[in-house]
Amino acid sequence: MAGDRSVLVGIVLFALIAFSPAVLLWLVLRLPRAVRVLWDRWRPAPPVRATRAPLQDLVADLRRLHAEHRGPPPSTRVRRTAVLAAYDDVLLDVCAAVGIPDPPLRATVTAGGTAGALDADRSLARLRTEAAVEEAGIALQYPAGPAVA
Repeated sequence: MAGDRSVLVGIVLFALIAFSPAVLLWLVLRLPRAVRVLWDRWRPAPPVRATRAPLQDLVADLRRLHAEHRGPPPSTRVRRTAVLAAYDDVLLDVCAAVGIPDPPLRATVTAGGTAGALDADRSLARLRTEAAVEEAGIALQYPAGPAVA
């Protein structure tokens, strides 16, 4: 029996010596991923960032673009289209910030159209959305300053 034990110990030692380099290589290759998974599990969640600009900034942008849209026409069609597209985007952002659930302009912007921002249907939807924003309490024009005598 004593002789059998030494053979068994020899086989175990041989297997340990033969397979240990492969096992160590496997561990070295898998260790960075295991550490990353554990780190992701135990680290605190990143802080939630605001996805939108504050309402004051949105209203300031809306009023600026509204004044540009209602003022003298831009010199080029490209500039006019860009102003209207930016105005529509900010108008929809203000609707979302104020809580207007489904502004009329959203469907028209999503549908697109042949004329884009200059489309007549989009212009009507823009007017209806402006009315909804004003009903929500947001003035589209800058408030008049105090009268100076």
